[in-house]
Amino acid sequence: MGSQRWMCTDCNATRGVRHYRRRDRGELGAFLAWLLGPAAQPGPSRTFRRRTAGCWRIHPRLEPDGVVRHVLMADGTYLRHGRCLLTAIDGASGAVVAFRWCRHETTADYLALFEKIPAPDVLVCDGMRGIETAARSAWPSTRIQRCLVHVRRDCVNDLTHRPRLQAGRELKRLADALVTIREPDQAARWAVQLHDWQHRWHAMLHERTFAREHPDDPRAARQSWWWTHQPLRRCYRRLERLWRNGTLFAFLDPGLRDADGRPPQRTSNRLEGGVNAPIKRMLVNHRG
Repeated sequence: MGSQRWMCTDCNATRGVRHYRRRDRGELGAFLAWLLGPAAQPGPSRTFRRRTAGCWRIHPRLEPDGVVRHVLMADGTYLRHGRCLLTAIDGASGAVVAFRWCRHETTADYLALFEKIPAPDVLVCDGMRGIETAARSAWPSTRIQRCLVHVRRDCVNDLTHRPRLQAGRELKRLADALVTIREPDQAARWAVQLHDWQHRWHAMLHERTFAREHPDDPRAARQSWWWTHQPLRRCYRRLERLWRNGTLFAFLDPGLRDADGRPPQRTSNRLEGGVNAPIKRMLVNHRG
């Protein structure tokens, strides 16, 4: 049987009805299959581009659902052409809750993102100053858990993968041990080891270099002295500050376990690998 036709009762003219929505759904499906996959445009390419030209004018919108989540993960990823995508996902399911385009990860942009979302019990983030300030302003009662993978990565940036000094090698071992901690007694032993490290290398952390002794150093043009082992000092102070403010091992708090007794996530890997990585892979597949 052919497609259904309709007849005008006045002139007896007949005509069929085109299923524009069905056609549009098919074109959108083909567009998304190409966009999210590694293959080139199906041929003929010119016809494909003409049929799917309208898909580029679609602006995705994600309406707030008002659901209070136990764990929320938030992060920003930088793309080409100076754009940054802020994303918040459900820590349990990985579903995207809200997103926002911006230029930089600023407090104002994170506040605009967070105002759409009810306050979660725990926020897992990378610890950028903008996101922490926005979270404490928008959700004063929410506990913050620093992503331990990001903390370790920041320590490696300061110490390098193969520190030259003995103090740096010992501190890097403590930083590497962060991702292995799963119990409160392990966290307590780690904190004792960090305190012992500081006591052992206290004098070294406070060594200074004076500009008058090193006039060729670029820093001598703008300051009279600087810490001799600034990267080592910065790494230690970061770990010590996170331990004291409770964001390093917040996931070990028994009061933050969910209904099934599971602790919150301690990394933002679900967001990094489930949202940010596919977006960047898509840009690589289609040359940005």
